[in-house]
Amino acid sequence: MTMRRFPSWFRPSWFSVGVLAVVVHAALLLVVIPQVGARVNPLYNQDRFSDGYDQLAQNLVLGNGYRFYPDTARTLMREPGYPVFLAGIMLLFGSSFLAVKIANLLLALATAWLMIRLAARLSDNRWLGIAAALLFLFHPATLIAESRGSVETLFTFLVVLFLLVLHIALGRSDDWRYYLLTGAVLGLTVLVRSTPMLFPVFLLGYLLVLERHRTPPLAICRNVAVVVLAMFAVLSPWIIRNYGLTRKFVPTASVLGISAHAGEYICAHRSEDRPFYLLDRDAAQERTRVAAALGYPIEDGYYYQSFYSTEHELKFSGYLAHQVFRDYARNPLFCAKCMALNVFNFWFTGKTAASTAANVLVQLPYLILAGFGVLLSVRRKQFALIGPMVLFIVYVMAVHVPILAQARYSVPLIPLLSILASVTLISKSKPANLTSAAAGFDGAESSAPVPSLVGSGTEKQ
Repeated sequence: MTMRRFPSWFRPSWFSVGVLAVVVHAALLLVVIPQVGARVNPLYNQDRFSDGYDQLAQNLVLGNGYRFYPDTARTLMREPGYPVFLAGIMLLFGSSFLAVKIANLLLALATAWLMIRLAARLSDNRWLGIAAALLFLFHPATLIAESRGSVETLFTFLVVLFLLVLHIALGRSDDWRYYLLTGAVLGLTVLVRSTPMLFPVFLLGYLLVLERHRTPPLAICRNVAVVVLAMFAVLSPWIIRNYGLTRKFVPTASVLGISAHAGEYICAHRSEDRPFYLLDRDAAQERTRVAAALGYPIEDGYYYQSFYSTEHELKFSGYLAHQVFRDYARNPLFCAKCMALNVFNFWFTGKTAASTAANVLVQLPYLILAGFGVLLSVRRKQFALIGPMVLFIVYVMAVHVPILAQARYSVPLIPLLSILASVTLISKSKPANLTSAAAGFDGAESSAPVPSLVGSGTEKQ
């Protein structure tokens, strides 16, 4: 009797590695983190919700609408994606936080699978995807994000999905339908966190500069326009809802002013040598005083101010943003100091000095390895394969640097850093050919060999 041959991805060696990784990851998340996390640093809210997402979700479930408290106004302060996702979990499983953690676990595993798919488009070396997925799953920040009731895990999943779909679309520049799908995924991502909204503008510049020899500029402009239109089509229910409340075009959340104020306050008071979380709390108390001085009635929360008027909420955010950017314009040296500090904050700064030191120990090797991975791809003339990932990393950091930055904002970039770091880790492999699916961004089928980003996983090591 002939034995059935397993598919390559299901061969026992690879399958056993995957099962072991899932089991260990789940044990760390569901057993080790709850036991150890609170003792190490209770400020990271393991097994608890944060940032008011649970309040929004609970009010949605109870039929009170999208607001923080039943008696406050409907809010624009948070993007609706994660609260709606959380409300769905609550409808199915009640207030069980275990259900939230399991959902985060499944999202993390799905993200790892998407990383393997993305890595397969960069190289025919299967170790690239396996190594990247393991680096992501066992990064401490990934486990901490999964243990919290916050937006990072869902946002990370959507970021990787967006970049995978974008990579596929860039390989088929003559077919606008792939860009329609890319824009739809981007719209879903922006509904969870609005950070990537302006990324198509930077993508347009990148493609016009580096890819015009492959794709005509007119086609590039058409494709990016399709991405933008599809993104706004997905965002349209949120935009229409916000216009109905404010009579203004508000495509994102009304949190810019709050973030900008927190960033300026923390920067101005860092010389006091107080922990980041205390400075952040002081900034929130300062905003409460500002709202009172402006005559805006609020329900004072731990961090955000909940308004009894949606108009007041929007005006308050605008007022704070105007004040902050006015201060920066009057004192360019102070602005430069804050932006330089935020570069460090974005990658390393935690709530305390101890957590910041731990972040440096963990994150710095990833950044160094990722940097070498970029250099290797440039030297092998394969930067086009990783260019969109590098652009997205730089873009997200650039969005946070002028406003507010801390290490948790870099968590969604860990999958991308892991892929780039894995390029370095397996760089000793000999060059090999890519499959036609990963042959480049021009979409042309070709039998000519194309240099691989890393070596083949099937060759002798």
